[in-house]
Amino acid sequence: MRFKCRMIDMAAMRDFTNIVNTVSRMSKMCVIRLTPDVLCFNIGDDRVPVVWAELSQSRFFNEYAMGGASDDQNEIYLESDTIMLARSVASLKQTAKSVKIKLTNKQQPCLTFEIELPSLSLDSRQCVHDVPVRVIPRREWCEYQAPNVPEFDISMDMPQLKHVRSMVERMKNMSPHLILEADRSGKLVLKVDNDSASIATHFRNLNVWNSSDIEEEEITASVDIKKFHTFLSWDIIHPDSVKCNILHERTVNLHLSSEGYLTIHYFMPAIAS
Repeated sequence: MRFKCRMIDMAAMRDFTNIVNTVSRMSKMCVIRLTPDVLCFNIGDDRVPVVWAELSQSRFFNEYAMGGASDDQNEIYLESDTIMLARSVASLKQTAKSVKIKLTNKQQPCLTFEIELPSLSLDSRQCVHDVPVRVIPRREWCEYQAPNVPEFDISMDMPQLKHVRSMVERMKNMSPHLILEADRSGKLVLKVDNDSASIATHFRNLNVWNSSDIEEEEITASVDIKKFHTFLSWDIIHPDSVKCNILHERTVNLHLSSEGYLTIHYFMPAIAS
């Protein structure tokens, strides 16, 4: 197996750094899936998908070459420490001129980051980070496939994440659970309840993409408010579209996309009320 890529575009390096940093805040470990077309970050909870972030290699990398296990299984799966990944790309956001990322073997498999930094002299400086990884054998690949996205009872546009984040920031100190209520008119309500108060924020006239024929006028789900708040940090990549998908009292899926080069699925199981 082999993998090598290179980034020289400042915007791509900035976005890549923001993505890695956000992934590191969501989990200590992640699985990186490499294919000829995309690079994916996968976070699971007891093998149940939580985050699936898919990056188009043509948008991020000026050079990209990989060879998987075989011609008909041309993929590589690597398990990595997200904190070490975030530390390794820290200099990309503002100061780096370029970065090469390679799959190497230095007593153990590593993702090696060779970062070219500016220098006061004519010669550039190079900073090298080796991030140990576990190469996942083919027999385990089935556990890290793209998640099956169900037919939701309602799918609607989210309000701007920065507005939602400011509301949820205050709400998360009042309750561990956030109640989402959506209806076919395009109303989305975010609500918290505790023994002394009930607070709700109403967003109206949101675009509804589809809704099912279930009898409930309002589609609802209660989720972990800290997990919901964590997702809102994806606002740093300035997405073009964010959709809220709800399976009544079962699942909330937040789907983010940006100019066709980045898609993110974030799954939260509903909490029984």
